Amino acid sequence: MVLGVGIDIVKVDKIKVSLEKWKDSFLERVFNPEELENISKNKLYYQRIAARFAAKEAIIKALSKSGPLALKDMLILNKENGAPFCKFKNNIGVDIFLSITHIEDYAVACAVAQKKM
Repeated sequence: MVLGVGIDIVKVDKIKVSLEKWKDSFLERVFNPEELENISKNKLYYQRIAARFAAKEAIIKALSKSGPLALKDMLILNKENGAPFCKFKNNIGVDIFLSITHIEDYAVACAVAQKKM
């Protein structure tokens, strides 16, 4: 049973400005260390951070009827083939189908929440 759908768009420059202003404290408030391990600081760094932020926001929207959820309650990771997936810190009985994309200026994510069978 589908519980909800969420979508979010983030301007990459907004994330870049936040990182430049707040440095590691921004990352520590939003992400778990495991999420940041495989994001290299190359030319796509800010796009990838923005995409993961958008994914978290999309998931929160998809689960808005399920009660409060914090950004650090979930991890946005990648499978071996590069596909993103969501792992929750605690088992909440939900599967998330996730799609993220980014270009120079924007990152977008779509999440579909489904109750585990």
